[in-house]
Amino acid sequence: HMLAAAQGIETPRTTLISQKQDELSLFKAAEEIGYPLMVKPLRAGSSFGVTKVSHRRALPEAAKEAFRYDTDAVLEEYIEGTELGCAIIGSRNSQPIVGRIDEIELKGDYFDTHEKYTLKNARIHVPARLSQTKQEQTKELALRLYELFDCTGFARIDLFLTPDGRILFNEINTIPGFTSQSRFPKMLK
Repeated sequence: HMLAAAQGIETPRTTLISQKQDELSLFKAAEEIGYPLMVKPLRAGSSFGVTKVSHRRALPEAAKEAFRYDTDAVLEEYIEGTELGCAIIGSRNSQPIVGRIDEIELKGDYFDTHEKYTLKNARIHVPARLSQTKQEQTKELALRLYELFDCTGFARIDLFLTPDGRILFNEINTIPGFTSQSRFPKMLK
């Protein structure tokens, strides 16, 4: 997020926390971001250990859950809106192939581990239900991020679309899922 923000790309407010931090510094870091916020393990996938925190009293337990998966975690501003994804294949020495944008339609607060593998209350739309202009803006930003982070081979760039039309960088998945139900192959299909 810091590298993207330095390039003028909008990101959620984020701060790194460590398992070694005391509770007081954890609360202070959260206050700087504001509630609600997300607590995420720094190096985990499939939303393992991710918790949405709406109140201060839930923060220690959410941090404990994130630390089950990593010794470091992030506190991240909760972004109201829609999650979008973009699959990209290629390297800086070739013209990358950019897939269709997908959109996650949620009934809950965020795309948690259970929903990712059951789609019980969520739907994934490919292509995303966006105007052509917004799809092109999303692809351009995804490709810019892919190149900024010097990705090669393949990656899925995840973004947020806010109700007022802003597109924010969420994360890069350098090893996205490749099952028949995974988002990456569906975007390229």
